[in-house]
Amino acid sequence: MSQNRESPLLRSQFFYTDADTQMEPADVSIKAGVADLKVLYQNGNVTLPVLLTIQTSTGKHRGVHMSRLVHAASSNGSRSVEKWLKTMCAEVNRTQPGSVVTCRFEMPYADQFIPIAVRTTERGATTYRVAVTGMTACPCSKKMIGIGHMQRAELSLIVKTRRAIELVKTIQKIEECFSAFPTEKMKRVEEARKILEAQDNPRFAEDLVRECLKRFPDAIQIQARCFESIHTHDAMATWSRTSDWMGF
Repeated sequence: MSQNRESPLLRSQFFYTDADTQMEPADVSIKAGVADLKVLYQNGNVTLPVLLTIQTSTGKHRGVHMSRLVHAASSNGSRSVEKWLKTMCAEVNRTQPGSVVTCRFEMPYADQFIPIAVRTTERGATTYRVAVTGMTACPCSKKMIGIGHMQRAELSLIVKTRRAIELVKTIQKIEECFSAFPTEKMKRVEEARKILEAQDNPRFAEDLVRECLKRFPDAIQIQARCFESIHTHDAMATWSRTSDWMGF
């Protein structure tokens, strides 16, 4: 048996442990980081799986130290989501200034799960995206034949504020904008009542946006999408405070 093969221990002696390729110079500063990092957020007795996107500036360097971003995400405790994300930014900024953190999760509400996204910096305002699923009945067919064809719809709201928003109250106010709000467990009579509730309050996608804007006049963007039941396309309506806002 040949004895010329080096053992892993011997090879490890030649590791260049001082190598720091990320710190090599570069003439263009870009944002870089990690996406869809899945961690558990804990607050008291509540534990939620969340997806984190952490980005920071390369500055005058070639890259960012991804491992430091992942390490910053491990700092968890019983605190609000907003404080947790800002603590994460502060940890990253100690060595790589310019960090932005986005957290995505599904919040239990009634018998639904509401997609939430929260984005912030260490000292800046916090941006929230809340997307709620509801029901609509079509006002056009309702007026013509007395029955509005129905569909599920999604209404999403983006707001930016320096104060943490109350997510449950926000969801409740968005819920009010629909023709009706869906429920998972219903008997036949309850289903019939839900249909009549929607028929008594028919709304276009455009109406959903207007109703949402009444309740959130400081919104940055509002978007409604109705998943059509009699077409293969969907109906969509959008309002933005600025024409170039792309949301997140």
